This record gives sequence, structure tokens and C-alpha cells, in this order.
Amino acid sequence: MDKDIINYIILATLPGLIWLLFFLKKDVLPEPKRQIIKVFICGFFVSIPVVIFELYLLKELGTLNLPEKNFLLIKGIFVIGLIEELFKYVAARYSILKSSHIDEPIDIPLYMIIAALGFATAENLIIFCYGQTFPTFSDSLILAFTRFITSTLLHALASGIIGLFLALAFYNTKFRKILILIGFSLGILTHALFNFFLEPSIIKETTGEWGSSSLYSLFIVFFLFIVLSLFLKKIKKIKGVCKI
Repeated sequence: MDKDIINYIILATLPGLIWLLFFLKKDVLPEPKRQIIKVFICGFFVSIPVVIFELYLLKELGTLNLPEKNFLLIKGIFVIGLIEELFKYVAARYSILKSSHIDEPIDIPLYMIIAALGFATAENLIIFCYGQTFPTFSDSLILAFTRFITSTLLHALASGIIGLFLALAFYNTKFRKILILIGFSLGILTHALFNFFLEPSIIKETTGEWGSSSLYSLFIVFFLFIVLSLFLKKIKKIKGVCKI
């Protein structure tokens, strides 16, 4: 195998693995390694139907000849955000969330994050090995670090927010449907806005004295990271068995 390909595979997988180790430390009671690997792999392979659906929907959306910003917003919310968050949830739900391994509330957002990191790793591999060329090795390092603090983390945070509201929903039966709706809405919307602000045309339009829209994407990641970290600290204090 080509040496560069090996390096790209390593750089593509490192962001997801580093964040995986970070979030696993949030759980007081460590999860079984076999279950962690299972959920991560399910999140990885769910990227296949996601790519198929997204390519088809983007093709159909392109035929509508919408104004550019309308196109980008619909693409971000109903194609990228909705499809990716829904499939990451499906990967977590049918690989672990319905099993007896979910024995405390924090397990739900944690396994949602694990599935999301599996998905993000697949996305990174596609970008590094098929969608990007690197004049120098330092360019690949910069991309790996950039995706580490942005896209890879965003996937984990958006799904973690959904998982957080799923856990809260099963302790507040009166507002269960509302909480689930809020969780998915927040996850999808923040994911969509993150992508929208990173669109080349939006960055070009907003670049000026105060920076560019890419800074908004960084703010979204930073804000979600703080919010999720605070709520994970609170939710891991709740004891009990949580079933989906």
C-alpha cells in the first residue's frame, strides 16, 4: 500500500479516536469495549446509505433552480442535517439503545456520540483518501487538525445533544414527545448552520474586517461543547435504568 495512503488513513482516523477516548472518560461506569466497538462500526457503515440518499436528494434539489441561499439552507437542514442526524440515531438505536447495556441516563448521549464519531471517521476517510489532494504532508496535518476541532467534533456534539434530550425524555414522560422533538431540532439545526457558514460562497460574501462566517461555525462548536459538557455532568448524577 502506498505510504501516503497509510498516512492519510491514520490522519483520518485520529480525530474520531481522540474524541472517543475523551468522551468515554465522561462515564463513571465504563462501557463494555465490545459494545463501544460495535456502535462505532455501525456509525461508520451507516455512512454508505447516507451518501446514497444525499447524492440523490442534492440532485433533485438542484433541479428546482432555487436562489443560492435558499438552496444552501434547504440542503443544510433537510439533506445534510436531517439525513445524517437521523441515520446516526438509527445506528445507535438498533446497535445498542434497545439493549440491557443502557443502565444509566448518560449512556444514551454517550452511545449517540460514539455512533457519530464512527460516522465522522468514515467521512474523514472519504475526504482524505478520495476527495482531497495534498501538495505537502503539512497540508494533510492541517486538515486533520481542522477537522478535529470542527467537523468531527460537530458530529459528536450534535448527536450528543439529541442523545441528551432522549435521556431527559424518558424521565419526563409528560413532555417526552416535546423533548425528543427539541433534541432532534437542535441537533439538525446546529449541524445545518455549521455547514451553511462554511459554504465557500457564504465565506466569500462575509469576509471582511471582522473575519468571516467560518468564525460562526467555530462559535457553534464551542457553544455546543460547553452546553453538552455541563449537561453531561448533571445527567450522570441521575441514577436508574433507562430503556428505549
